[in-house]
Amino acid sequence: LSVSLNALYALAGLSAFLNLNMFFMSSSVLTLAVKPVAVSIASSCLRSVKSIPWLGPRLVGDSDLLIDSFELNEEHILGRHTIHVLPHSLTHMNPQGKSFCIDEAHLRAMPWYHRYTSGVFGHNRYPQTTIPILVNGTHPDSISYAYTSFETGQRQLRTIKNVGALQMETNAVYPTLGNWVMATYHLPISEIGAYEIYSVKDRKGLEFRTAAQAPPTIVVSCPRARLQWREDANAADNFVVGSDGHASICQRIDRDQESGPTSDGLIQAVVEGYEPIEMTVVRLVNGHREVINLDGIQPQSIDDQTTPGEDLDSAQLKSAEKWFRYKTRTSAYTLSDTFLRPGEYVYKLESFRDAANHSVKMADMNANGIFDGDEGKATPYMARIAVHRRPGVRWAEALLNAELPLRLSEDRARKSSYALPLSLLGVGPWTVNYVIVNGADVSQESKSFAKAVGAVIDANQPGVYHL
Repeated sequence: LSVSLNALYALAGLSAFLNLNMFFMSSSVLTLAVKPVAVSIASSCLRSVKSIPWLGPRLVGDSDLLIDSFELNEEHILGRHTIHVLPHSLTHMNPQGKSFCIDEAHLRAMPWYHRYTSGVFGHNRYPQTTIPILVNGTHPDSISYAYTSFETGQRQLRTIKNVGALQMETNAVYPTLGNWVMATYHLPISEIGAYEIYSVKDRKGLEFRTAAQAPPTIVVSCPRARLQWREDANAADNFVVGSDGHASICQRIDRDQESGPTSDGLIQAVVEGYEPIEMTVVRLVNGHREVINLDGIQPQSIDDQTTPGEDLDSAQLKSAEKWFRYKTRTSAYTLSDTFLRPGEYVYKLESFRDAANHSVKMADMNANGIFDGDEGKATPYMARIAVHRRPGVRWAEALLNAELPLRLSEDRARKSSYALPLSLLGVGPWTVNYVIVNGADVSQESKSFAKAVGAVIDANQPGVYHL
C-alpha cells in the first residue's frame, strides 16, 4: 500500500487535532460530543465489575461514574448562565426604636368608622397613630403581628391580608434583583399595648426573616394634664370661685412666726399617662414670673391601684405584671403657696412629658385663649387667684390724740353726738361691727362704708366703744 506524502501529512494533522481535543481542549465541540459516550461506556464496565460477588463492590465502591443517565442541554453548550442567589427577605417593625402614644381622648371622640378607615384614607382632624414596618425584599402579601394588652397581659395574633391598603413609602428599588424593593408600611393602631412582628409572607408563601432580638414596640397613652381647684380647699380665708372660673381669697397672715406661714395649696395639677411625668408650671405674682418644675416629686395619687386586676388567674397575673408599669395612671400635684402678698396670682401650665419622652408644649398647640381664656374665663391650662388685702379697722390718729373721755349732754344745744373717725384697710366696701358697753348694758352695732375716706361712727349714747 503506497501513500503519498500529502496524505501522511493530513493523517498526522488529524491525529494531532483529535489528541488536542481529547486531552487539552475540554470545552470543545468534539469533547462535548464524545464525553457522554465515554462516560456511558465506563459506567457499563464498572457495573459489570460491581456484579462480581464480594470482590466487585469492594473494587468499585461509590464511583462517580455509576450514574443512571447523562443529559446534556444543547442550550448550555458554549453559553453562560448567571444564577442570582438572593438573601432572605427581611422585615423589621419600628427600626428606629421610637416610642408611640395614643390620645385616648381624641380616640373616644373619633367616629367609630374612622378607626377602620383612617389607616387607608387618613383623616386630618383625627390623625391615627401608625407603626412603621420596614420590608426589604419581595412585595409582602400578608403581615401578622402579636398584640399584648397592658391590662391583662394576654397575647393576640392578628393578620393583615390586604397589605396593599396600607400607607406605603418606597425607600429603595433594586433593578438587578427583579422585583426587590425596600419599603416602609405604616401599620395603623388604636389600642394601647405592646406590638411585635410575627411573620410576613409574600405571594408564594415564603416567609420573610424578622430582625433578630428586636424588642417589642411599646404604645402608651399620650400624657394629658390640667389645672383644677382643690375640692377640699380651706374656706377659712373666704376662698371663693366665681362664675368665670377664677378664684378670690383673702390675704393670709403669718400667725405663728416660729412655725412659718401657712402654705396650703389651692390648685392641683392633674396629670395622666405613663409615669413618672414631668411638668412645668409658670406662676405670675403681680407680674413677676416664676417657673415651677414638678419632677421627682412624689405625687398625691388619685389612681392608687398598684397591682393588676384581682380577677386574673395566676398565669395571667404573672404576664400582666410584666407590662403593668406601662399602664396609664392619674396623679395630682398640689401647688402650694402662702398668699402673704395681696395682688394677682396666675398659674399657667406650660409643658409636660411622660416617662417615654412624649412631650406636650402648650405654646405649640396654637389654641386661642389657652392662657387668657375665652372672654376672660378660666381654662384647664390657666387659673387666676385674686388675693385681696386683709381688711383692717382702727380708730383714726386724730381721735387717739383727742382729750378723753368725751362727754355727751342731754341738752341738744350742747354736744349731743360725736363723729368717731375710723382708719379702714383693705378693699371696700366694708362692714364694721362694734360693741357699746355702758355698765351692765352691752349693745352690738354695725355700719357699712363704701369708701375709706370720711368713715366715722356716730356716737350718740354714752359707753365704751369697742371695734
